[in-house]
Amino acid sequence: MNNKIEKKKTLFIIGLPGCGKTTLSKILAKYLNYNFYDMDLIIEEKEKIKISKIFEMSGEKYFREKESEILEELSELKNSVISTGGGIILSQKNREIMKKKGITIFINRNPEILLNNIDASERPLLTKDKNKLIELSKEREHLYRESADIIFTHNTWEENIEETFNIFYDYIKNAISLSN
Repeated sequence: MNNKIEKKKTLFIIGLPGCGKTTLSKILAKYLNYNFYDMDLIIEEKEKIKISKIFEMSGEKYFREKESEILEELSELKNSVISTGGGIILSQKNREIMKKKGITIFINRNPEILLNNIDASERPLLTKDKNKLIELSKEREHLYRESADIIFTHNTWEENIEETFNIFYDYIKNAISLSN
C-alpha cells in the first residue's frame, strides 16, 4: 500500500463531525509511518482558544478562512495523514486542493448513529441542537462524495478500535489498488 499512496503523497480524511476522522487518521498515520495532523487542533493552537470559542467570538466565516489557510500549508507536506474539519468541503478551493495534492477519503457514517456517540459541547455547530448533525449531513453529503477519491461507509463501531481500523485499512488498501 505504501508505494501506491506515495504517488499522491497526502491522505485527507473528511466526514461529518464525530464520524471517527481523528481516531482513524491517527492510527493510519502511525501504521503507515506518516505524519499526523489534526486541523482543528492546529487551528486551536494557532488561535490559542477552542474552536467553539472561535465560532462564538469571531464567527464561522473567520474559522473557515483559518481552516483554508491551514489546509494550504498542510497540503504541501509529504507522507502525511490530515484529519480535516467536518466543513472543509464547503469551499470549492479546499476541494480542489485536496483533489490535486492527495487522496481524499470520506468516512461516511449515518448521522443518526453518530448522534448517540457525539459530545455536542465540543462541536460548535451542534452545541444548540444535536439534531443539526442530520441537517449538516443532508447539506454536505454531495460535497463529501464529490470530494472523495474513496468512500468508506461503516455504520458499526467494533468493540475495540483496532478492529474498526483493520476494516478501514483493508477497505482503503483495496480501493487504492483497484483504482491504480
